[in-house]
Amino acid sequence: MDEYWQDLLAFMRENEVLIEIILFFLAFAESIVVASAFVPASVIFVAVGALEGAAGGPLLPLVIAGALGAFAGDLTSLAIGHYFRNDLRKMWPLRDHPRLLARARAFFWRWGIYAVIFSKLSGPFRPIVPLIAGASRMSWPVFMAASALSSLIWSVLLLVPAYLGFQAMM
Repeated sequence: MDEYWQDLLAFMRENEVLIEIILFFLAFAESIVVASAFVPASVIFVAVGALEGAAGGPLLPLVIAGALGAFAGDLTSLAIGHYFRNDLRKMWPLRDHPRLLARARAFFWRWGIYAVIFSKLSGPFRPIVPLIAGASRMSWPVFMAASALSSLIWSVLLLVPAYLGFQAMM
């Protein structure tokens, strides 16, 4: 088993750019309403952070890749919400979860820009609030500022503790 871990850590060291690209697309997918149901990006982020810490690789590129992917996914969701604003209740998988959509909408209307920030940290609302923001015609610059901040916080919270924890153990 020790040889397996050594091989895995060597792979991490040798393929840092590939790992960053994968993190970008995982974060992107987790921020899109349909794809987020099938992509356990949060768990994978923690695992990658831990492995990269154990391998002694750089942390900052991972955080940036994750944050940029989440930000790009949020912008895509905002655009989808803007375009399909009158049909959100008919879209799969939202049509199968009307209570979740109603709760996310109420959350957004109550908290506004803060809902965009906090939704990134709550699993079920993460991909839905940007859709609602788009459907509600939230200002793009305001949304982008909130999303950029929340995406960075999300990426840091998932990667840094695992990275530092495993680095300390090695």
